[in-house]
Amino acid sequence: MKNSTRLFRGLLCIALLGGFFLGNRISWASDTLTIACIPYRPKPILQEQLAPLVELLGRKLQRKVQVVIADSYADIGERLHHQVADIGILGPKSYVEAKAKYPAIHYLATNKSPEGFYHSLILSRKDSGLRTIADLQGKSFAYTERGSTSGYLFPRQLIRRQGFNPDTLFSVSYFLNKHDKVYAAIAYGSVHAGAVSSTGMDDAVQKFGDVFLVLDSSDPIPRNALVAGPHISLPEVRKLKEILRSAEDDAIFKENSQELPNKGFWIKDDSLYDIVRRQQEVN
Repeated sequence: MKNSTRLFRGLLCIALLGGFFLGNRISWASDTLTIACIPYRPKPILQEQLAPLVELLGRKLQRKVQVVIADSYADIGERLHHQVADIGILGPKSYVEAKAKYPAIHYLATNKSPEGFYHSLILSRKDSGLRTIADLQGKSFAYTERGSTSGYLFPRQLIRRQGFNPDTLFSVSYFLNKHDKVYAAIAYGSVHAGAVSSTGMDDAVQKFGDVFLVLDSSDPIPRNALVAGPHISLPEVRKLKEILRSAEDDAIFKENSQELPNKGFWIKDDSLYDIVRRQQEVN
C-alpha cells in the first residue's frame, strides 16, 4: 500500500511538473511561426513591406517565419482562434472586431510608420468640379470593403458629420477591396469620388500625378495592430513585445526597412483603439 501511495505521488508530481513546463514553453501553432495579414494592399507589396519584420522575428526567435495574406479583413481573428496563425496584423476596425469576438487574443504593438496614426480621406479628382461632400449628391462613390477602417467606417462618419446619409447620398456605391484600386478608379474617372487611407497617397501621386483633391479628412486613426493568438503563452507575448519595442535599434531591421513605410512599432495598449470603438457605436 505504501509503495502504491509513493508511486501515485511520484506520478502526480511528474504530471504537475510536466504541466508547468508545457505551460511555459513556446506554444506556436506549428514549427513555423505564421503571420496573417489583412489584404489592404496587393500581395507583392505587403510581402515586401513585411519582409523586415519576418527577418527580425526569424533571427530573434531562431525559427522559420512565413506570411499569409488573408482572404478578407474578417478572418484573421478566426485564424488566431483556431491556431492556424500565431500573429495577426489587423486594421483598427478588424482588430476591434476580432478582440470583441475573441477577447483572449493578445495586443502586441502598433505600426509606427513613422507615426502611429494615419487618416481616412474622401477624394475626388481636381478637375471633377467636386469641392465638398454636398457636391457628391447623386454621384458614384468607391469604398474598399466593409471591414476597412479608413476605406469604410471613418468616411461614413465624415459624411454624417456633414449632415448626409451615406446610404442615400450616392447614386451608386462600389466596393473595390483595395485602397490602390480606389485611388486608380478616382484617377481614371471611373468613379466621382472614393474613400482611401492616407498611407497610399504618395504612391498614388507618383503613379497618377497630382490629380487628387481631398474633400474631407478624418481625425487621426491608430495604425495596424499586431496581435498574438490566445495559444501564445504570456512569457512569449512579453518576448515578442520586447523584440518589437527594440526593432528601431536593430541595425539589420533599420537597414532593411529604410525604403519602406514601417520604421518600427509602438507598444501601447488596447485603449489606443477606443476611438475606433466609438465610431462603430454610431455607424
